[in-house]
Amino acid sequence: MRLTINALRENKMIVLLLAIFVSMSFASPYFLTASNMENILMQMSSYGIMACGMTFVIISAEFDLSVGSTMSLCGLISVLLAPVMGQFLAIVIALLAGVVIGFTNGLLIARAKISSFIVTIGMMSLVKGIALKISGGSPVLSQNEWFNALGSSTVAGIPTQILIFAGFVAVSMYVLSQTKFGRNNYALGGNMEVAFNSGINIFFQKIAAFVICSFTAAAAGILLASRLNTGSALHGDSAALSVISGVVIGGTSLSGGVGSIFKSIIGILIFTLITNSLDLLRVFSYYQTAIRGVLLILIIGIDAYTYNRSSR
Repeated sequence: MRLTINALRENKMIVLLLAIFVSMSFASPYFLTASNMENILMQMSSYGIMACGMTFVIISAEFDLSVGSTMSLCGLISVLLAPVMGQFLAIVIALLAGVVIGFTNGLLIARAKISSFIVTIGMMSLVKGIALKISGGSPVLSQNEWFNALGSSTVAGIPTQILIFAGFVAVSMYVLSQTKFGRNNYALGGNMEVAFNSGINIFFQKIAAFVICSFTAAAAGILLASRLNTGSALHGDSAALSVISGVVIGGTSLSGGVGSIFKSIIGILIFTLITNSLDLLRVFSYYQTAIRGVLLILIIGIDAYTYNRSSR
């Protein structure tokens, strides 16, 4: 039954992808151009990196609303500290800041047993406030040429940011599907009581999942700041809901225990294609927000209906 349900989900994603490609190829002559395809990959790379970490958290039956603020803060740190400590050390400190945020989230959720919604929405506000304070509420330009080139350089004609994105996807897929940690993560989301009785360290698993999630958010923030040559407290404003939406569209269950990195990336691709299509069709930004919300409800609703029907 589980294989049948998963097959139905994968078929729906493939059909939706084909529908977008076919319809947009007729609707806009610019959609299938090489430059637009590269633009789509660049757009999805930051959210795709974050989706890798978010998949670990959602499979464990939790979620993280603080990733957008983590993304903006760590991007700012990588820019602000570079003139003082050097660019490499600034990036290391920015990544460590992400790890600290994730560890704090996981510790409060696993040890104090506070809802992940409460913890991460509180952390979102705290980190956002710190980002606004250290930036003075204004964008901060990067003065380091090496850092600026990181987001715009290519290797064998392929943008470096896309290669880094592919590296995160490959490592995340291996950890989640081929390691004991990954299997324990599925077990935790499937049934926490059974996982605990099986000898799985629930405390470690939850903290590790949130650390991975925040680390990927930090990496995405650094890459975005590099690509834009700017750190800003506003960079991650819509990131959390966009990433969670993409992961859920890809078939990762909010109730935990079901999902994969590959499907999450497909979900992020679908979400990015929808955004790109609306831009090409010159739909006003405030309409775009409403349209994406309606589409998300429809996609998740159809998925839930199919799941319930197949489970009978």
